[in-house]
Amino acid sequence: MSPIQTKDNRTPQQGLGGLLSDTFNAPRDVFSYETVKFSGRLEILDRERRVARFVRHQRIRFLEDKVGVFMDRVWGEGVLFAGYAAPGLRMLEPIRTPKGYVVPLQLPRPFRQGDVFDLVTERRIIGAFYHPLAYWDTAMSAPTELISIEVIVPPSADIRRPEIVAPARGDMDATQRQRSLEFRVARPAVNIPYKLAWSWQ
Repeated sequence: MSPIQTKDNRTPQQGLGGLLSDTFNAPRDVFSYETVKFSGRLEILDRERRVARFVRHQRIRFLEDKVGVFMDRVWGEGVLFAGYAAPGLRMLEPIRTPKGYVVPLQLPRPFRQGDVFDLVTERRIIGAFYHPLAYWDTAMSAPTELISIEVIVPPSADIRRPEIVAPARGDMDATQRQRSLEFRVARPAVNIPYKLAWSWQ
């Protein structure tokens, strides 16, 4: 294992072209839920690096009553909806944004304050990671205790010069293994991207 270089981005970023807002320290009562733990696994499936799969597990705790819809924010490069699944949830009509989509997911029932729910989504991405410079970024739209992101690459791929570009907020840890990068941040800023970037050459 080897550490990954981290760059602090000390000024709030604009919210991904209108997809997100710059909300660093909003009061908790503006949110309908908080994230206890978010773990994402991005796996690049082919040696040409043209097809990838992202699976996310997110445990949320509701902060108000009668919450029946979860808004999944999807953005990035390539074809974002080559396939999308949210087991046990009904996907409503996606809402287009300047940088991607907001996907409303109907929850199995209205939840009450203090309830906990485990959300799983999976999507296939085409054409996002074959360029010489690649990245994956994550921004949490509610208070979050812990994020972990793992990037898995094919045996023929060679990850070089990985780095984290992130605001100076949250306890960060990142490592590189032979075929993977892993990034963790506790108590991240709200609505500010944390980017894991790397080169293939």
